[in-house]
Amino acid sequence: MFGYIRIYKDELKVKEYNLFKAYYCGVCQAIKRDYGFPARYFLSYDAAFLAVLLSSVQETSPAVCTGRCMANPLLRRPMMSRDNVLHYAAAVNVLLVWFKLRDDLADSRSIKAALLLPLMYRKRKKAQKRYPDLYEGISKALEELSQIEKERSRMPDAPAAAFGRLMAGIFDTPLAGKDEVRRILSHAGFLLGRFIYLLDAWEDRKADQKKGAYNPFLLGEALDEKELQLSLDYTLSELANSLSLLQPMRNREIIENIVYLGLKNAQDSVFGGQYSKKEKRHERPI
Repeated sequence: MFGYIRIYKDELKVKEYNLFKAYYCGVCQAIKRDYGFPARYFLSYDAAFLAVLLSSVQETSPAVCTGRCMANPLLRRPMMSRDNVLHYAAAVNVLLVWFKLRDDLADSRSIKAALLLPLMYRKRKKAQKRYPDLYEGISKALEELSQIEKERSRMPDAPAAAFGRLMAGIFDTPLAGKDEVRRILSHAGFLLGRFIYLLDAWEDRKADQKKGAYNPFLLGEALDEKELQLSLDYTLSELANSLSLLQPMRNREIIENIVYLGLKNAQDSVFGGQYSKKEKRHERPI
């Protein structure tokens, strides 16, 4: 499910792009500090977006420092100073990677997953100990999703809603502060999760058919492609409307760029057959 959340660089100002990079590097450093150097390999832009979004509703402005990156150790670059938001985003990244590797091993007996799971075991335990409610929420949501997949539901909205509830739980964190803000972020997380699941399932139809894996688009009546695109467009519209309720909000330009342009570009690329699996699955420092 990783990889659809991306900035649309061409429409960002230089200062906004540099700020997003600072968040990305900040989450990377938090992962290194909390879970060790190897865990940084799994860093995703999804975790950086979560950090940007949660930071946007904090009462105090985040601080920017400079540090070195393994991608270019000779150059010091701006990065966000470690705070609770970055540590939370790091834990979310570690836990989602753990559960994905576990599911890959169970579903397809992936050799890669079998090799990497032991590496992530202690890191998962550490993240679970730090955020037990987060771990339980993700675990419960994935159990619900697994049950729907075992029942081979023909309705794409059923597993998409289950994944949406997983994302809602991640976004609904005490770090968001007021209950009203938490409700807004929870709903936004649900909509984002629904969008990601449906888009990923549509893209993976051929691969899942070849592997004999569950995919709701392979079981039910043939879904009109235009109808699905309209449904995804509506979901993105509702996501934008939900986030617009956050007033005031820092990082608005970055968040709107991702929601209005980045996600929409990912959708158009998938339906146009232009999305790169390699680019999606293996993200690199920016």
